[in-house]
Amino acid sequence: MRDPRDQPPIGEDDLQAYVDERLDAARLARVRRYLEEQPEAAARVRAMVAQRDALRAALAPKASEPIPVRLRVAHLRAGLRRRRWRRLRGVAAAVLLVLLGAGAGWLARGGWGGTAVPAAPPMAEAAEAHRLFAQETRRAVLPAAADAGDLSDWLSDRLGAPVVVPDLLGAGYRPLDGHLLPSPQGTAAVVMYERIGGRTRLSFYVRPAPGTPADRLRCADHPGGYVTYYWFDGRFGYAVTAALPRDELRGIAHAAEREVREGPRPRAATRLASGQPVPRVCLG
Repeated sequence: MRDPRDQPPIGEDDLQAYVDERLDAARLARVRRYLEEQPEAAARVRAMVAQRDALRAALAPKASEPIPVRLRVAHLRAGLRRRRWRRLRGVAAAVLLVLLGAGAGWLARGGWGGTAVPAAPPMAEAAEAHRLFAQETRRAVLPAAADAGDLSDWLSDRLGAPVVVPDLLGAGYRPLDGHLLPSPQGTAAVVMYERIGGRTRLSFYVRPAPGTPADRLRCADHPGGYVTYYWFDGRFGYAVTAALPRDELRGIAHAAEREVREGPRPRAATRLASGQPVPRVCLG
């Protein structure tokens, strides 16, 4: 058995542990004897105990409340899994789009034994980008009917040339967010829209198109019910994609094409039908 005389002297750590009720039986007995012999230390400890009891009493109602759902371990773990899945999907999207753009031409030239395979339609990667990002279930953080001009500025800075992001409020769609993607021709981008008051997603895709002559609006169908309208202006290729009937999407695509071909316009405060200014999109 250890000689009590070999134990370390009572220090501040012991007093704090005494207040917090963390001492074992042997050490607790020594601290109590120490406090009986040291009136000043005992008075200070009594004051700390009083503060501890007051805090416990004040926080007792809060401590008895159930743990909020957002702070429960299962909820935090689920959120972490969702964030990891979104990052993995972003990487997968980048790889898939590069392979799709680079592989379509190789297949058309007769890959795999020299047998020609029907080439994917131009801008087919726009439909794949839409398919990936339209499935996101994140809560929208941008205000309804937000101004697309901020997204145009953001995109122009990153593509190094003026790019117009169509304002589709007249068609009932507001922008949600934008994503940069790689492509064999250079940096591409997709801007996701959502129908106001609904859940239908629509995307606007743009990428460099060096060596591709300007061309009028054309249409392509894709698996899964997706329809893409695309065009070229001599600098970039553009595409509007959604799981909508052709007739419905055609009018939206024509409006987007017309706005893009007209080029950037002077910025003005966008207003709702009520006449109130619409909050601008804030991009970090």
